Amino acid sequence: MADPKAQGKPKTFEQSRTRVNRSLILVILTGIGPLALTAFYMAATTSDPANWNLTVLFTLVLGVLGAWFMGNKLMSGLLEIIRSSIQSESQLRRLMELSGDWYWHQDSAHTIVRIIYRGKDQNSNAKSGFKLPFDGLARWDVEGLKCIDPRYNWDTFKELLDSHQPFDRVCFEYWPQNSERIIFESTGRPLYNANGDFVGYMGVSSDRTQKRLNEQLLSLQRSLLQGVLLSAPIPELAASYARGLKNCLTVHAEVVLGFRDKSEHNHWRVRGTNPNLRMPLEKGQAFWDKAEQLCEPLEGHDQHGLVWIAKMKPEHYFEDNWASELGITAVWFALRKAVEPNQPEYWIMVAQQGVNNTGHDDVLRVLTAIRLLGLCVERRVFEDDLQGLNGTLEQRINDRTAELTRSNSELEAFTYTVSHDLRAPLRAIDGFSSILKEDFADSLPEDARGLLDRISNNARQMGGLIDGLLDFSRLLRTDVARVKVDQQQLLDQILDQLDARRKNVVELCELPPVYADPVLLKQVWMNLIDNALKFSSKAAQPKVTIDCEKTGRFYSFSVQDNGAGFDMKYADKLFNVFERLHHKKDFDGTGVGLAIVKRIIERHGGEISAKGELGQGACFTFTLPEHADLND
Repeated sequence: MADPKAQGKPKTFEQSRTRVNRSLILVILTGIGPLALTAFYMAATTSDPANWNLTVLFTLVLGVLGAWFMGNKLMSGLLEIIRSSIQSESQLRRLMELSGDWYWHQDSAHTIVRIIYRGKDQNSNAKSGFKLPFDGLARWDVEGLKCIDPRYNWDTFKELLDSHQPFDRVCFEYWPQNSERIIFESTGRPLYNANGDFVGYMGVSSDRTQKRLNEQLLSLQRSLLQGVLLSAPIPELAASYARGLKNCLTVHAEVVLGFRDKSEHNHWRVRGTNPNLRMPLEKGQAFWDKAEQLCEPLEGHDQHGLVWIAKMKPEHYFEDNWASELGITAVWFALRKAVEPNQPEYWIMVAQQGVNNTGHDDVLRVLTAIRLLGLCVERRVFEDDLQGLNGTLEQRINDRTAELTRSNSELEAFTYTVSHDLRAPLRAIDGFSSILKEDFADSLPEDARGLLDRISNNARQMGGLIDGLLDFSRLLRTDVARVKVDQQQLLDQILDQLDARRKNVVELCELPPVYADPVLLKQVWMNLIDNALKFSSKAAQPKVTIDCEKTGRFYSFSVQDNGAGFDMKYADKLFNVFERLHHKKDFDGTGVGLAIVKRIIERHGGEISAKGELGQGACFTFTLPEHADLND
């Protein structure tokens, strides 16, 4: 109801000016009346007509001027007061518009009697048939209004009002049947009249619907991510996500989540908030195969990339009871399209109840929800596949271990065969050749003795190849025992062992100690130095240089000679077993030594390389870690 005392109050400055002008005329009339009576009295008592006419005229002029001057001065002050009052009221209304979405007033019985929504007094619309939802009711008597503030319930909030205490930012939810949800915060202050009596409350309210629903959606997404990280079952995650998304909408609705993997079996997984909202498998598959033909686009909503938004036509509802029993008034959904042939499809269907229009903010929240849902489900499907692989990993490891054990056993048998069964014939060939040459030396011609020498040499060469092959195979099974090795002492022993006389052609720098297997490291240095001495033996002035430098956490060692060298286009063959770049008549050897060196260096966590030029010598460089833990 409107305040009766305020019905005659001017609403604009022009109305106030009109009222002031009326008051000014009354002041003038009030001033002229007494003066006129005085003038007539004087005229009656004066015998000369000229004198009283002049007196009447002069008196009238003075009366009018005096009344105008006094009235104008009085009315100017009154007009300034009225102007300030109207400006203050206008500023107050604008401030109220900025401070909240609506201003409200309730009486001493806590009944809401006035609402000004964004500067418009809704009570003035009552004459035209407008019905306020709170008109004449207390908050707790309004259907669909709940106090959702964690600090209060209706009983505690009513106690606060009865005690005439102010309140700040109390949260309410207004969600009647067949209407959209409104979540708002109210701030109120008690009112008292001039006598100090309590007359009600006044305050402001702010719409927080979208803010609160977006916060709920953010919390829901956080819970979904936690569930994915904790490997919760997909059906439970989908059902929980559907229930949570239902509470993030501004309308009463049922939410259904769907997933189709588009595999050969075309598996479907559907989870919803209402078991009565049934989706038969055959109808569902037929619908999704031609959904674009059975739906219409949502008005005011554009398509968003891979996600297709549409509204289902009522004649294509999956069940007849959707509208009659469940009260479904509109069905729309967001479908995440598959980009690749085997990529799954995801969709979220919203079945609204009581409201036909689709809120733009609800669509945006569903779009956000389906994008995160797709990422999480894909991750979980990948994790399930990975767990399936991990479940068979142990068995596959056992199978591979058994296969490796069998291969090692076969290698051991092969090694035994090579070391015993092949060595015996070679020893026999070499031995019988020597006997023939010694016992029948007088009767054998020179050509025959040459052939026997060739037989013996080839037998011994074959024995050397077998020895190299056995050394290489044993190296594959030998454990590397890393200890601190004094390389300076090791190199002195090797040079003495090879040939003390040739030590003068070797330039040796100061070598640092390294952590390596001393037996294997000695074999490396032995092979490299022996090769350098061998291939530089035909040079005019043989020279072998051994150098070292620090490169990061590794030591780099090099062995350089000025011998025969090699063509760099064959450098990739140097470290293969039985590969030789020089004819055996020029330089003897089995072709196994460098292969053994490379294997030893790699087992120590290092690398080896070679550079050379025909007739200019070669340089072999290998690295070893400074500390033993670098290759653990």
